[in-house]
Amino acid sequence: MALKIVHCADLHIGAPCQGLSTQNAAMRSGEIRDALSLIANFCKEKAADALLICGDLFDTPTPSKADCDFVRNVLASLSPIEVFIVCGNHDYMCSQSPFARQDYFSDNVHIFPCFEHSFTLSDKNAVFWGKSCSSNYIIPCFSEFTPQPDMINILCLHGDITTGSSYNIITKEDLTSVSCEYVAFGHIHSGEIFKIGNTQCAYPGTPEGHKFNDDGITGFIYAEITDKETTVTPISMTKRKYHNLIFDIGGKTTDEIITSAKEMLNDTDFFRITFTGDFFDDRGFSADFIENELKPYAFHLEITDETTEGYIIEELEKEESIRGAFLRELRETCQSEEDFLLAAKAGLDALSGRVGGAL
Repeated sequence: MALKIVHCADLHIGAPCQGLSTQNAAMRSGEIRDALSLIANFCKEKAADALLICGDLFDTPTPSKADCDFVRNVLASLSPIEVFIVCGNHDYMCSQSPFARQDYFSDNVHIFPCFEHSFTLSDKNAVFWGKSCSSNYIIPCFSEFTPQPDMINILCLHGDITTGSSYNIITKEDLTSVSCEYVAFGHIHSGEIFKIGNTQCAYPGTPEGHKFNDDGITGFIYAEITDKETTVTPISMTKRKYHNLIFDIGGKTTDEIITSAKEMLNDTDFFRITFTGDFFDDRGFSADFIENELKPYAFHLEITDETTEGYIIEELEKEESIRGAFLRELRETCQSEEDFLLAAKAGLDALSGRVGGAL
């Protein structure tokens, strides 16, 4: 019979939700906490054998009493489902940590110490290995993993497998030789399922994003594991996604930009729009004005202005100026309109001190 596990990480309960209004920050904090409740309910629906929380359950090693009590109650409600927790680089183990308090969590909750350790579920023929972080950075440290023969071995880690990273907890070379059915990772906020050698590995991603870098796969993992096969399924119940969008204004007027941008937005998610290209509106281009017009159409909106003022070549050629003389002489020497426009752009950029830009 397969061992059924749910694997999550990087909830960051208690994160400050900076940049939001007081009302939206409070709402977002609640949604981040609610992610744990959703995961717990999923565990119950699947009758999971274990929940793996691979680091950064909290955003800080000393979370508030309200956050601690909330987490304790949710995890206690999972009994008899077993919970295995690795402390991450945000909620690392320290004397003030809730994870260091004896008898704070219910009997079904197991915290990995800051040295290689294992917990065994004899009735499931499974052994869970892991090691918690003891500081806010991670160095290569997992060296004493000794898998148990004839058992399902699962490794729970928080860190990066990229060589040279300050958060490199185990190398790909180490994993290649590991006799293990599943490695449950945390730390990277974008979900990824992959194999190293014969070892099945996964980053679940963060259940709810916290910044615009969190625009990848978000959620958690459901896995069914036997000694012969591991089936891994990504699950997403994310309430609000992060979107990084590029908008080339392409000579549009301000009204046209606003109309087009509205179609890209919704009132649920986080959006960062980077405006690029040239504008030709006689009134100029105001990113602040456009942002204020668009804000009601998104839960949260940020605008980055990388536009430049476009060149109207036909009018500049008529000028009695250095620019006009340059363009008239250039047109006589260019063999095609395309060559002329490319050279005109480069020359006008140089004359105006502008780097880059487009016609």
